[in-house]
Amino acid sequence: MKRFLIVALAVALALVSCRPKGYSQYSWEYHELTDRYDAPDGNPVQEAIAKYDSLLAPLQEIVCYSNAVYAKEKPESGLSNYSVDAVRNFAEKYTGEQIDIALLNFGGIRTELPKGAVRVYDVFSIFPFNNYLNILEVDGRTVEAILHRMARKNKIEPLSGVRMKIDGDRLVECTVGGSKLDFRRNYKIATIDFLVTGGDGIDWGDGILERRDTGILLRDVIISEMKDAMAAGKTLDLKSDGRVVITNPIKK
Repeated sequence: MKRFLIVALAVALALVSCRPKGYSQYSWEYHELTDRYDAPDGNPVQEAIAKYDSLLAPLQEIVCYSNAVYAKEKPESGLSNYSVDAVRNFAEKYTGEQIDIALLNFGGIRTELPKGAVRVYDVFSIFPFNNYLNILEVDGRTVEAILHRMARKNKIEPLSGVRMKIDGDRLVECTVGGSKLDFRRNYKIATIDFLVTGGDGIDWGDGILERRDTGILLRDVIISEMKDAMAAGKTLDLKSDGRVVITNPIKK
């Protein structure tokens, strides 16, 4: 019976693309497999794969080096802190403005960061979704409501620029940029479009005063920050820093 190998190129063509608005092209080929598919005079499987080596090569680029294997952990971890801090840092350079807060979601961090050389394909594995960097201006009451809701639900997402103390399911202390959260002022927030549109239960109500969609993918933000660190001779040494402290946690 004849068998067929489907060589799917959807992933390969998507991963090597760096276009700012996602990936839309893909194709595939059918290769007949017979009892001679691995014969010395020619291996059609390897031949088919070899044709796309040039497309896969950009995924092998080293973008930084890591001191250890880092996994996400709640309510904070070295990997989640690094990722959300990188977003805030990139957003400040991109806008030339002070960004008060950055917000990501744990669900968008899909795997761990490896030890040693970190390549483009590692970043794609960690951040596989086509999430785009958004810059918001949000009123203080909305920010306060979102953080209180996180505490009540025991679901703290990765935050940069914010330090929180939670007792049970109550937010008892919160600072932004070292100052007490002020519901009377507005805050600049860097986040992703998935969260802006209500993903993971983030409810902005009518509190978004301005929204800018940069068209830049989250993983490209991370890659850019990693490359900057490597250019500066830095190796990633990721740690928790106590930005979220929970006492008397309530299991739900």
